[in-house]
Amino acid sequence: MYPVIPVFQKYRRPCVALIVSLLFIGSAMPAIAKQTLFEAFKQIIVIDPGHGGQEFGARGPDGTLEKTVTLELARLLADDLGREYKVVLTRTDDYLVDLVNRTSLANHLNADVFISIHTGASFAHSTAGITLFFYQNFSKSDPGQNQSPSSVGQKHNKPILWKNVQSRYLEKSQTLARAIDFRLKNINSNQSRIEGYPLAVLQGAAMPAVLIEVGYLTNPAEEKKLRDDRFMMDLAKQIRKGIEDFFSQEQP
Repeated sequence: MYPVIPVFQKYRRPCVALIVSLLFIGSAMPAIAKQTLFEAFKQIIVIDPGHGGQEFGARGPDGTLEKTVTLELARLLADDLGREYKVVLTRTDDYLVDLVNRTSLANHLNADVFISIHTGASFAHSTAGITLFFYQNFSKSDPGQNQSPSSVGQKHNKPILWKNVQSRYLEKSQTLARAIDFRLKNINSNQSRIEGYPLAVLQGAAMPAVLIEVGYLTNPAEEKKLRDDRFMMDLAKQIRKGIEDFFSQEQP
C-alpha cells in the first residue's frame, strides 16, 4: 500500500498558492470594476492637430511648419488632459486627414468637446497674438484683413456632413472659447481675441467646438516661442485649464 502523506505534501504548496491567487483576484475585482466604470464615464475630448502630410500649413521665417507645431502641442495637451479625460487625436503622426473625417471622428465618439489647433499666418510679419474661433455663418461674420489661410479651409471647401449641426452649439462654443481665452491671457496678456467665422473644420461638429490659432508663425518672435518647449508646455497647460473651467461651468 502506497503512503498517502507524501502525495498530499507533494501537492500541498501548489494548492495553497492557487487558493491565495484566487483570493487576490477576488479582492481585486471590485477595484478593477470601479476603474472600468470610471473610464466609461470620462468626458471625451477630441484634439485636432491642423494640416499634416503634404499639407504643411503656414511656414515661419526659419522654416518651422504649422503641421509640426500643431502635432507637438496636441500631444502635450493630450498628455496633460489624459489623467482626467479620455483624449483622442484626429491624427497621431505626419499624415493628412480630410476635414470631414476630423469632425466625423468626434461625432462618432460622441465627444464632449472638439479642439482644432492651428497657427496664424499673415503677409504682415508684425501681426501677433492668439485667436480663438467659433463657427459662425458668413452673413454674421467679418473676416478681417489679416485672416489666416489655415482657418478658412479653402482647399477643402466641399459639402460637409452634418452641415448645419454646429449652429446648435453656437452659445456653448462661444462659452468654451471665452473660458480658454481667459486662461491664455495668463501667458499672452491682451493679445488674444475671439472671433466668429465659418470654418469648414468646425461646421460638422455636433458638440462645443473651437479652433485655436496659437500664434502667428510668420512673426519671427512668435515662431521662436512656438519652438520653445517651456512655452509650448505652458500653452498646453492654459488650454487644459480653460477646458476644465468650461466643464465646471456646464455642470448643473
